[in-house]
Amino acid sequence: MIKEVKYLESEGVKIRYAVTEGRRGPILLLNGIFMRIESWLPLLQYFEDYQIILHDMRCQGESSSPQNTSFEEHVEDLRTLMEELSIDSAHIVGTSYGGEVAMYFALKYPDMTKSLSILTATSEISEDMYYMALRWKVGAESKDPFKFVLSWINDVYSSKFIREHPGFLDMLANNLKDFNFDGAVTLLNSFLSLRNNPLTPMLKEIKSPTLIISASEDRVKPPEFSMKIYKEIENSIYYEIPNAGHAVVIEKPREVAILIKGFLEGV
Repeated sequence: MIKEVKYLESEGVKIRYAVTEGRRGPILLLNGIFMRIESWLPLLQYFEDYQIILHDMRCQGESSSPQNTSFEEHVEDLRTLMEELSIDSAHIVGTSYGGEVAMYFALKYPDMTKSLSILTATSEISEDMYYMALRWKVGAESKDPFKFVLSWINDVYSSKFIREHPGFLDMLANNLKDFNFDGAVTLLNSFLSLRNNPLTPMLKEIKSPTLIISASEDRVKPPEFSMKIYKEIENSIYYEIPNAGHAVVIEKPREVAILIKGFLEGV
């Protein structure tokens, strides 16, 4: 589990990170767009024998929040973090926005990428996905925790999960009192760069062993987008987790852990 958080500087930006102890790995977990290190706690309990490296990307959590950022800058921050920890290569696991960062990283630093696990991500932006991201931006720009969560909760979580957790909206909003709303807007702008500069044409260049996981009830980046990634990356396998929404690492951490650990056994 997470015992201590530390900070490093990457290109003048403060990056918050944490490392767990374990004899296997290392595994780097890359956050979804509104996540922070602690968001991975439901999954970490299944990886107690692995060394796990987590970090808040620039514009997330307690890391610095420049006015602009890009996937390329996230990649360089990740490289800096690995160098700080004397890690030559690692298994890269990313969910949603973190999955997109992971693909960019594998393209630029293939020798540092032992394997990729891409969860509920996309390599391009469809028109409806674009409108959804704009709606989330309006929510973030309001700087009102309740309005912000209301702008995306039904997109991110499955209907079943929401029904099984009464009061979930209020709980999420109450946990966002110190949330970095400006950073969220910056990250959404970064994500939207995929609209005019999709990753899809470059995916064939990824040669790392790759696991692709989708969620059957994902309304943000539906399974068809994960399937498109699978078809483009030659050395990849694909699984769809049933009865789960976009936030599959929160809704189905055990199933996610089983798939990732099984995949890593064969790498």
